[in-house]
Amino acid sequence: MREISYASQTVESANPLARYAHRARIALALKLVERFCSSSATVVDFGSGPGLFLHTLGQIRPDLRLIGLDPYVQPAYPEIRYEARLEDLKPGSVDVLTVLEVCEHLYPNELDALLKNAAQILGTDGVLIISVPIMYGASVIPKLMNWAIRGRDIHVGYTPAEILRSVAGLKVSRPENLRTTHKGFDFRELRTLVSEQFMIEQVLRSPLAWLPWWMSSQYFMICQRRALPQ
Repeated sequence: MREISYASQTVESANPLARYAHRARIALALKLVERFCSSSATVVDFGSGPGLFLHTLGQIRPDLRLIGLDPYVQPAYPEIRYEARLEDLKPGSVDVLTVLEVCEHLYPNELDALLKNAAQILGTDGVLIISVPIMYGASVIPKLMNWAIRGRDIHVGYTPAEILRSVAGLKVSRPENLRTTHKGFDFRELRTLVSEQFMIEQVLRSPLAWLPWWMSSQYFMICQRRALPQ
């Protein structure tokens, strides 16, 4: 399959439906972060890439302190402070932690570490905002079609039986390498895992909030940490 930039896969996609879905997701994420940010709040974006989301946020809210974490991508914006690890941040120092379209690529031990560290670095009223793709239900079909057209390859990693199971909301096994695929990712399992350490205050669906999850593209969770053990 040919190499395609992340922007061309998302906000600059040639597919108008995919482009709309991803732009709506980013717009919703920006709106949510703004809602929970007081003046001079600290916002950390886990898996920030070069920092485009934080850069966009900073243009809207120049008062915010912006920290990006992504060991695999070269920083691109000088107004963003970059850190290598969540655990390097001071406990209780973060007001909003965003994890946008990242959890689907993390292994179980990495997810456990992420949630543990998130609970440590967030302040008492800190908020964790997670967004992940919905890979079950009706949206699977247009997503797989878009991947096939975009990559000029009909082999999208699903068998016909797995496509049917995904559309029906039935479990599909995940591949060994999670870094480059969404296959089999189940937001429902992530929601259960997150709820063990955080209170999920609100869930939202994108791009149209009023649609049920099985007709939606992305799933958002707005979370607050539970009280830390004394």
